[in-house]
Amino acid sequence: MSFDWMHVCKANETACMQPVQVAYLAALLLGVAIFAVALARSRSLRTATLALIPVAIAINIAMGSIVAYLKLPIYLDSIGTVLVGVLCGPLAGALTGLLSDLIWSILPLPGGGGPTIAFFAPVGGVIGLMAGFWASRGVFRLRSGDERVGSFLALATGVAAAAVALLAVQQTTGIPNVGGSTDDQNRFVLMSVAIALFAVLVALVTRRTMFAFKPDDRRILPSLTVASGLAAGVLAVAVLRLLFAPAGYFSTVNGDPAFLNGLNLTGLAFPDPAAMIGALVVAVLAALGAGYWASRGENARLFPVWIGGLTTGLVAASMSAPIAAGVFGGVTGGGTDALVALFRTLGLNVFQSAFAQGLTSDPLDKTISYTVVFLILAALPVSVRAMFSHGEETVAE
Repeated sequence: MSFDWMHVCKANETACMQPVQVAYLAALLLGVAIFAVALARSRSLRTATLALIPVAIAINIAMGSIVAYLKLPIYLDSIGTVLVGVLCGPLAGALTGLLSDLIWSILPLPGGGGPTIAFFAPVGGVIGLMAGFWASRGVFRLRSGDERVGSFLALATGVAAAAVALLAVQQTTGIPNVGGSTDDQNRFVLMSVAIALFAVLVALVTRRTMFAFKPDDRRILPSLTVASGLAAGVLAVAVLRLLFAPAGYFSTVNGDPAFLNGLNLTGLAFPDPAAMIGALVVAVLAALGAGYWASRGENARLFPVWIGGLTTGLVAASMSAPIAAGVFGGVTGGGTDALVALFRTLGLNVFQSAFAQGLTSDPLDKTISYTVVFLILAALPVSVRAMFSHGEETVAE
């Protein structure tokens, strides 16, 4: 373990903490204590919960360290948090997320061994809370013919509307700099509220109209099939662009002796427009394949899981961007720094770049994490899931 950084900075010292950071860390430890007490007094505390939390923390740190070592533009450090949140409830999930980042910060592992990851512990806590929330809403148990999936289709439509609105703002007036003047901060708040209200309005209208399903409605499966195909296509484009774009991940594996023993994979970073065309072709094929797959049996029930991951990622991005920009200047030492640098070259300021990076990486990362947890749950017998306080929320109705 490494505790060298756990002291107040002196003159010209870097591996240390500023007084405000010490206060922040103290607040985090207080938060851990509060969640631990709340969990101890809740019905979620079982022997199975106490056994699962350390395993989940180990999964988070192991996966996060591997990703940090490879400098991938995602995280994958919340799979254990989501698993605990789903099986043991939001309080246990939040405690797992908080402890994972705090413990990781004192371990001499990639991504750890310093205060950086500890500052993002609140994000891990909220991810655990949201995992428990979405599990209670049935994302892991709804069947593809359940009329309640209309809510998730409407939510997805609202998120898509918000994305279009945000893109329109960026291309016209631009996203205000939250770290700038008071006027810029006020404009940013107003813009955020306006886009959120627009998304809510679109979701409500579509829920009461095109997605107002009745039990055993014949429109449910076709709607889920189309939505699953579109979601798979978007995911395919996101993954391929993150990896193979001219400024994607493979462009950063450039033979540096200090990274992966000098491995050079820049040949896999294809120039545009060829890279974009290739990504779109693969996305179309992925959409068609996913749509066909979703139309078979109960496969379409994975779509609500994706929406749970997507919304969790959006909340995580909105929390992590101010931390990354305000505390670390957008540079945290991970693979996502390359995305921040890319957005900076496009003319965005530090906060805008950190926010854009979060909106790029977090939804994708959390969607993958939720999918992995869905597959883990599918492999567990019902009797094992029933050992946990909220395990019944993962059994298909």
